[in-house]
Amino acid sequence: MRIFTGKSFSRFQFTRAFAIFSPSTNPQAMTKQVQFLLLIILPLLWQCQSSKKLSSATDDGQIELIFLQINDVYEIAPLGGGKVGGMARVASLRQQLLAENPNTLSILAGDFLNPSVIGTLRYQGDPIKGKQMIEVMNACGIDLVTFGNHEFDLKEKELQKRLNESTFAWVSSNVLHKTPQSITPFEIKNGGQVTAIPDTWVWEIQDSDGTQLKVGLFGVTLDSNPQDYVMYKDHEEEALKAIKRLRSEVDVIIGITHLEEEQDLALAKKVQEVPLLMGGHDHHHMVHQVGNVRLTKADANAKTAYVHRLKYNKNTKTYTLDSQLVPIDPSLPMESKTDAVVQKWNQIAIETFQSAGFDPNEEIVTVDQPLDGRESKIRHGQTNLGAVITKAMSWSVQNQNDCSILNSGSIRLDDQLSGTITQYDMIRTMPYGGSVLQVKMRGQLVRAVLDEGERKKGRGAYLQRDKVDWDANTKNWMINGQPLDDQAEYQVMLNDFLLRGLDIEVLKSDSEGVLSIQEPSKEDESDLRRDIRLLVNAYLKSQH
Repeated sequence: MRIFTGKSFSRFQFTRAFAIFSPSTNPQAMTKQVQFLLLIILPLLWQCQSSKKLSSATDDGQIELIFLQINDVYEIAPLGGGKVGGMARVASLRQQLLAENPNTLSILAGDFLNPSVIGTLRYQGDPIKGKQMIEVMNACGIDLVTFGNHEFDLKEKELQKRLNESTFAWVSSNVLHKTPQSITPFEIKNGGQVTAIPDTWVWEIQDSDGTQLKVGLFGVTLDSNPQDYVMYKDHEEEALKAIKRLRSEVDVIIGITHLEEEQDLALAKKVQEVPLLMGGHDHHHMVHQVGNVRLTKADANAKTAYVHRLKYNKNTKTYTLDSQLVPIDPSLPMESKTDAVVQKWNQIAIETFQSAGFDPNEEIVTVDQPLDGRESKIRHGQTNLGAVITKAMSWSVQNQNDCSILNSGSIRLDDQLSGTITQYDMIRTMPYGGSVLQVKMRGQLVRAVLDEGERKKGRGAYLQRDKVDWDANTKNWMINGQPLDDQAEYQVMLNDFLLRGLDIEVLKSDSEGVLSIQEPSKEDESDLRRDIRLLVNAYLKSQH
């Protein structure tokens, strides 16, 4: 007996079956024929019915989606001796999440084009300025980003090149491109096509049973980095406008923000219909629940990532949200495609530094205790790494100074240096380099500088110091062991950035109280103060 196992039973097959088992004039024979025929047809009918049920899954109105969130990523390779971070590991996590649920969206909430060690270099005649990060993000599979304040460290033409090179999408609700002729959205120009960066972005998805969902996203950025070619609109006003526009178009609205924590919390109170704000800028992980709104930020340099699993019920218009902070560590393998791009740029960096006179692989010193350059520490208090750098500044003038100061933002390591320290470690610590100046100041200005640095604890303007202490009993600063005298004159060693007034606003080269400025000789290669990294290298060697 032949059994038909296909999804449909053809007219030819039925005709043939009935021809074979045509009714007989013998009642007993006919009964046997009918019974035998039923043995064939009934299983086939059952099979057809089962097939119909399997192939017509109905929309249950419920759908699940995943957001993978990272923010403030400046380093493409792992940190901490390879133990934390690494964009190739982020790519591996993304692949795992896509295998779990194809409706996965990977987000980077601002700050990735600058600053970085590699970004300070030139390659094939042009400044790199974040090109390495775009290539890595393209390989990794990042889907959507918004601007961070450091994207605008780049010159207008440099930023345009990075926009053109990106294969991922951008969204910005409050940042516009300002030219002498107009104020318009930034554009991505690729292959003759020009695409304006939208103020909202819609993600349309569908699951296996046919449930469809539209997710609307907006992106806002703080206005902390003024540039002639950038216009910042009020981030709260523009977020509310974006939500109003999206409300009639989508089922769910999600925010991507690059704001200070206080700004995020204030925004969250005003956008209670938004389940999730994925933020950046603060560099350390956090989660806040503000009424209906969850605000999350992961650790900088992809040390961690947030994974958000959202389950939405279209029938009841309700949702559940599970947010998990995932360590990016050796438990995640390196995704090969992304890792190949990372290795390419690391090799370019080594070769470029060698051509500039650095030996990145040279071992400087071995330390017993890790030198702490983590932003969560060095922007909040004095660390041993800050002490090493400022002591090197004093050492450069045989300690014939009264004190040394350095803004913590000059230290971009966000890591600890342990074991054997190389030249590349020091380059990574202070990618901007810069020179060391000797400035004679009136005591009153020194006090104002130290006070402002203290008020800005938690930011890059917080000052690392040598020969400076705070006396809690007298409520006065101590300089080289003596109480600060407003009328006295002091020899202060500082990095050249501090004289620009960008971090410490009271301190500029022409500020009242600046009596003289001694700069290093740029022509004299023996004058190590021309590059603070060379100076610190020499100091460390002299101490061990």
